[in-house]
Amino acid sequence: MRKLINQKNFLRINAITLGSVFVLILVGSIVRVMGAGMGCPDWPKCFGSYIPPTSAETLPENYQDVFREQRIAKNERLSGLFSKLGYQELSEKITKDPAVLVEHEFNATKAWIEYINRLVGVLIGLLVFLNMVLSFSFRKKSIWIPIMGVAIFILTGFQGWVGSLVVSTNLLHGFITFHMLLALLIVALLIWMNVRVRELKSIKHKPLFIIGLLTTLLFIPQIILGTEVRGVIDDLLVSTTGRSEWVNYLSSTFYVHRSYSWLILIGVVSMFYFARKVGEGWLVQRSMQLVMLVFIAMIAGIAMVRFDFPFWVQPLHLILAVGIFSLLFYLTLRLKFEK
Repeated sequence: MRKLINQKNFLRINAITLGSVFVLILVGSIVRVMGAGMGCPDWPKCFGSYIPPTSAETLPENYQDVFREQRIAKNERLSGLFSKLGYQELSEKITKDPAVLVEHEFNATKAWIEYINRLVGVLIGLLVFLNMVLSFSFRKKSIWIPIMGVAIFILTGFQGWVGSLVVSTNLLHGFITFHMLLALLIVALLIWMNVRVRELKSIKHKPLFIIGLLTTLLFIPQIILGTEVRGVIDDLLVSTTGRSEWVNYLSSTFYVHRSYSWLILIGVVSMFYFARKVGEGWLVQRSMQLVMLVFIAMIAGIAMVRFDFPFWVQPLHLILAVGIFSLLFYLTLRLKFEK
């Protein structure tokens, strides 16, 4: 009975943690579309305080110069690290790209929006720690369960550090993309833990497994492409260019991202086709949900362009993408490479 209660408690915490990561990704997207990504020019503090100021009058007159110098010093250390690792081009971009050194004026609303985003991150850190502690109760069932719990905890701490680099480099596109991929890795490990603890039954079906795995792997570049497109839109947010003209500034990456979505749609429709042949109720239901998510995400992507990038569509598009990845990964875990 005690084991059953422990499992129930763990699964509850695991589900809450997973849901909280989704919330953080959504909040982070809202922060970006509101142009509040640099609402706090330092990290973990906000304008030098653990609670953001409410007025520029409480800041020194040269506060922009102060925080710019702090970021320059941090970026120089980061540049040296990447230079030693052999990433010379990235190293030079961190220190020489003029956009990295641009300092934003204080805006109380944007500062508090970014601060709330960080508070949600702290809450998730506590949940991840609790998830890790509870995972050790299942070490006899599988040593991989606590190993994944520890890995998630370490990755969450690393994610926080990467978040500080995103701020330090003034939302440099490459760091934002890496930040997003780390979030997806954390999501994947939380789902994997859940499946391991519940000891869910797998479906043996070779074609379905291959299609599921390929579609999951193919979806990762799609997310990278989407994140790069978001980076361009973020730059347009702080420009004087009207929203109706944004589509003219999108690079070829946008058109590749748009066309690539059809490949993902073909993959999930194929999964639904084979799932119906298997006849397992939960598998058919999840596969149908997957097709619907991809279809809605494509509609949201079209809506962004057709309706001049409305505020609410971009966060919706992103959270749908995370949902698609999560469901793809879950289904692939539940399948086996056997007839």
